[in-house]
Amino acid sequence: MELDDMKAAWKTLDERLATQATLNFHIYKEGKLDRMKRGLRPLAVGQVLQILLGAGLVGLAVAFWPDHIDVLHLLVAGVVLHVYGVAMIALGGITLGFIARIDHSAPVLVIQQQLTALRRFYMRTNLWLGLVWWFMWIPLMLVLIGLANVDLYKHAATVVWYGIAIGVAGLLLTWVFHRWSRNPSRPGMARAVDESIAGRSITKAQQFLDEIAQFEQD
Repeated sequence: MELDDMKAAWKTLDERLATQATLNFHIYKEGKLDRMKRGLRPLAVGQVLQILLGAGLVGLAVAFWPDHIDVLHLLVAGVVLHVYGVAMIALGGITLGFIARIDHSAPVLVIQQQLTALRRFYMRTNLWLGLVWWFMWIPLMLVLIGLANVDLYKHAATVVWYGIAIGVAGLLLTWVFHRWSRNPSRPGMARAVDESIAGRSITKAQQFLDEIAQFEQD
């Protein structure tokens, strides 16, 4: 009877320890997920600001290019700015959709997959929107100055051409740096570049999920 009592006591203890371990993991997981959720808020705010900025560029372009249909370079500048503004709105909205679809009640693996999809999309669009500014400042400048009834290209075409040359050089240097950072001998540099493109919010969110996964394994 003493042996049976001891076995029963050990069984009860094991069950209590298992329950305590499950509870500890649940508390740890919820805390990390809550920090992850709050950590993604700056990214969401940034996308809202991007949408507002895109709407501003669209409004600026619409106020400009319909009145300059007869001047090809001004028309092109206004339309390019219009398209870029629409792209900012669309990409910002899609990124917000990725953030909203993250199910914080799902298993960690599922959340990791959802966050990876967000990271992949955001990195591509963030890189594209950023690289375009090697040239986008030119149509923006043409439109802003054009609103004052001054044709910059007509009066100072060299400024535009120099700007295009600088843009080409800057884009080329960016490509060279990107290739250099991807060299297998510099894994730390590649990781640093990726994290800078992905942004602090997504990088920290992935760290929180990795910590949860590690805690669960331990």
